[in-house]
Amino acid sequence: MVTEDEKGLLELFEEMVPAGRWREWEGEKRRAQVYALPVVVGMMLWQRLSERGTQQEAVEQMAMGRWDGLLPASQRVREKRLSVNTGGYARACGRVTVATMEKVCDEVLEKLGQRIEAEPELKVPLLLLDGSSLQLEHAEDILDNFPPSRNQRGMGHWGVMKWVGLHDMQTGIALRPAWGAMYGEQAVSEQQLAEEVLKRVEGGSVIVGDGNFGIFSMAYSAVEKGKQVLFRLTESRAKYLGEKELPSQGEQRLIWRPSRHDRMRHPELPVDAQIEGRLLSVTRPGSDKTLYLFTTLTHPVEKVASWYSLRWNMELDLRTLKGTMRLRHLRGKSIEAVEKELLVAVVAYGLVRAFMALAARRAQVPPRQLSFTRCYGLLNAMIGTLYLDDPQQRRRDFDRLLDYMSKAKLPKRSHPRSYPRATWGRGKYYPGRTSQNAHEKSK
Repeated sequence: MVTEDEKGLLELFEEMVPAGRWREWEGEKRRAQVYALPVVVGMMLWQRLSERGTQQEAVEQMAMGRWDGLLPASQRVREKRLSVNTGGYARACGRVTVATMEKVCDEVLEKLGQRIEAEPELKVPLLLLDGSSLQLEHAEDILDNFPPSRNQRGMGHWGVMKWVGLHDMQTGIALRPAWGAMYGEQAVSEQQLAEEVLKRVEGGSVIVGDGNFGIFSMAYSAVEKGKQVLFRLTESRAKYLGEKELPSQGEQRLIWRPSRHDRMRHPELPVDAQIEGRLLSVTRPGSDKTLYLFTTLTHPVEKVASWYSLRWNMELDLRTLKGTMRLRHLRGKSIEAVEKELLVAVVAYGLVRAFMALAARRAQVPPRQLSFTRCYGLLNAMIGTLYLDDPQQRRRDFDRLLDYMSKAKLPKRSHPRSYPRATWGRGKYYPGRTSQNAHEKSK
């Protein structure tokens, strides 16, 4: 049977956002049309949830009646005279502004965020912070704002975007990310983007980040916004904060104050800026490498270290987004198209994760013990049934979908798999240039 919490997710999926919001965001009154804003957003989400995800396939699915629950009650819809050409849908996608898509993203992710479960011992969410890069198309508008990389062979071909996100440790539900250029005069750092993302986090949450974020400005910004931090430090920074000879296991209580270099890079820091916390030294069994962690948490060292070890889930989430959700290379030919594509993907990812959280509750297992790829495939296969006109049939299909997802458990392995990061995907590339002499010798 479908519980009240599960009904809430079904209603959110059916409506996505309240009807009044759609009218507010659509702006000026337009004549009745098939591709209204709810229809366009619903089809864009389906594209991201589909394995192929082409506009042609989305339009054909609409013509076959898959989106009848979203379509307006017009004569063309009643008489089944919907065109299977993609021109109208493409123009409708272009009319949706980035600002509107950000509002849709925030509205949906805020409601999905209500399903983020607090870590039992902390009583607050544990959020994982990390960034990555995305490839963009070779288009003039994109390359001007997201320049490609450069190496000894010259300028690269694809535009590159830097992207930073926050994901819940238990459910994997994401907040709206921040992005910017990775190269060029307008390049931004991951720390700058992280500052923007932190504004969307409720107070009291614990922010977990690797050594790239383990700097004073990031820790101070998070603490000033009412968050707690758990950051890894480089060995040199840990020695600067603590004793010159750090123990391999233990903790030191200290007050972290900005260095001269910190003040040069961040002149906006107050004169009395400081953070009270602990410096932890942790050496895992079977390893000769010591981790240095800074935290404002007061829990035992072993417990804090076990929470930091869960940061690896963020690496898996990024791999899932770039692989399963096809974000490794964005296909938009303009900046607006790229940004909307990224926002739609994050919303679709959050929906899958929310379904997985409910399914895991049924199976009485942690949400991350379910296979994202299998749950993603199940939602793609049954998404049309969740838009049926018959509410009782929708509830039955929704209940059936959660039952299937609850059985999509990851296998129990005697030894965890471990792959070098280099094998996780090399992306698209062009072969290196070779001289004429080298070409002749190869014959």
